[in-house]
Amino acid sequence: SPIIMVAIATKASTPELDKKLLTTVQRILQIEPGARLACVSVMKINRVGMDKLTDDEGNSLHVRQLVAIKHWARPLQQQLLKDAPQDEHRLTFHVLESPDTAAALVDFANKNQVDHIVMGARGNSALRRYLGSVSARVVAEAECSVTVVRV
Repeated sequence: SPIIMVAIATKASTPELDKKLLTTVQRILQIEPGARLACVSVMKINRVGMDKLTDDEGNSLHVRQLVAIKHWARPLQQQLLKDAPQDEHRLTFHVLESPDTAAALVDFANKNQVDHIVMGARGNSALRRYLGSVSARVVAEAECSVTVVRV
C-alpha cells in the first residue's frame, strides 16, 4: 500500500494553511483507501554548538512537537479509524531533528520509500525565492511526487 507523508510545520504555519493541508491529505486518503500516512515534522537544531532541548519549564521540545503534530492529525486519525478500525497502525508520527529541514524531509521520504509528500508553503518573499524555500528544495530533491499546498 502506498505511503503518504505529510510534512507539518508546527511553527511556520497558519490556521488557514493547516486547514488546507489537512483537507488535501483527507482527499488523497479517499483516493488511496489503503494508504499509510506518516505525519512528519522537523525540529531544527544547530549544526554546531549546544541545542536547547527543553523549554523554560523543563519540558522536552521534541515531545511538545510530537504532541503538536498528533493534535494536528486528530481529524485524520478519526477518519482512518472510521474507515478501517483494525488499521490504526496506518498512521505514524515522527519528529526529525536536523539543521536542514528540506534535507531531513527528503532523506526520511527516500529511506521510507514514501510515494507522495504533501506539504504547505508560506508566502513568496523575494528573499525566500532567492535563497530557495524548503518546499522548492523538497520538490527538486525528492524521488517521489510532491504536492505543495498554498493559501
